[in-house]
Amino acid sequence: MVKLFYIFLIPIYLTAGPYETNCLYCHKDKTELKYFMAKYSLKYSSEKKIKKAIFRFLKNPTSNKSVTPYGYIIKHGFKEKSRLNDKDLKDAINTYYDKYNLKQFIK
Repeated sequence: MVKLFYIFLIPIYLTAGPYETNCLYCHKDKTELKYFMAKYSLKYSSEKKIKKAIFRFLKNPTSNKSVTPYGYIIKHGFKEKSRLNDKDLKDAINTYYDKYNLKQFIK
């Protein structure tokens, strides 16, 4: 039974991208991800600037780079540096942007 479980689990894990394997582990609440994308969109407006800001923040999180409200930081703590390499981090950010950018909701 356990072997059967691993036979189905391993292919799913191997085909999952960096977003699914690294980001969704902590960010299970999808409304939180939508909220942060809205904050980044309001502050940076263009796709290129949003992705660059997220990348810079995840590589070296500081309070002046964060769009997170103070109350959220007090409740959940501050983000630690990403341990992903640059390529995987950019892939994860691209997937995140594609899933939650506000343009897809405006029609």
